[in-house]
Amino acid sequence: MVRVAVIGCGGLGVNVAGELAAQGHEVRVHDALPEALDRVAPRLAEDRKALRECGLLRQPGFLGSVFCLSRLEEALREAELVLECITEDLAAKVSLMEVASQSCRPTAILSSSSMRLSMDAIFERVSGKDRCLGIRFLFPVYAIPEVEIQICKGTSMATLAWVRGFLERMGKTAFLRAGPEPLVLSEREREARRSALALLGRTAMARQPPPFSPPDLASPDTLCSALTAEVLEAGGTGGRDKDCVVCMDEERNCVLHPCHHLCTCAACGRMLLKRQDACPICRRHITSIFRVFHS
Repeated sequence: MVRVAVIGCGGLGVNVAGELAAQGHEVRVHDALPEALDRVAPRLAEDRKALRECGLLRQPGFLGSVFCLSRLEEALREAELVLECITEDLAAKVSLMEVASQSCRPTAILSSSSMRLSMDAIFERVSGKDRCLGIRFLFPVYAIPEVEIQICKGTSMATLAWVRGFLERMGKTAFLRAGPEPLVLSEREREARRSALALLGRTAMARQPPPFSPPDLASPDTLCSALTAEVLEAGGTGGRDKDCVVCMDEERNCVLHPCHHLCTCAACGRMLLKRQDACPICRRHITSIFRVFHS
């Protein structure tokens, strides 16, 4: 699992966040417009439904999580990969990448999804140009294996190798842009890729051997496992799933009301409440918080 920051919640940014979450990554999205953040959860719910209906998503939900953060520095904190997906405005991209290079860890990969702007110009004021490059997921991202890569003058081979490995583990094919024009798929090409991936998924499911025996749903062990799974899903008990999604330092011990999501520590919960912010998971307005104590 890789912790990824997606900056920009337009059509491309939300689809990229959904695809990353579907592959099991932890995604932290940010947009300067609160209404754009508010649209993320409903959009992802629609995407999950559509993907299940066409056979591209076989589990009930995405394997990873998407958190909506209204502060840029909170989205960038502890990110291993930063994907910039804002509008084609060179000045805005340059400013964003400069802030990102100063706010995130020094080893984080910084990338831009720009189609036509110069990558060297976008990363002009970035510290550590060896970790910078262009990464553009071809729209609509879901079921599209190709990802376009643009290298900068300072991009290191280690950065390129890391990105290629990251994409390959997701079933993506990284390719370097040939020439000044970006690759844009036609609707027919997109549909062909969706159909091929759906067929591959159905074939894989047909080849799976049947279970040896049905579970005993009434047994104490089965009931205990089910309850444990519910607790894990609600709050997380292991690894990075225990960390507060805002500060990343303390464990999650604060329930946000009225949505009842457990995703922050008490201090960050109070901070969100004080600044009248929204839940990082569902974007519902926070009216009160409750401290919980773990045994």
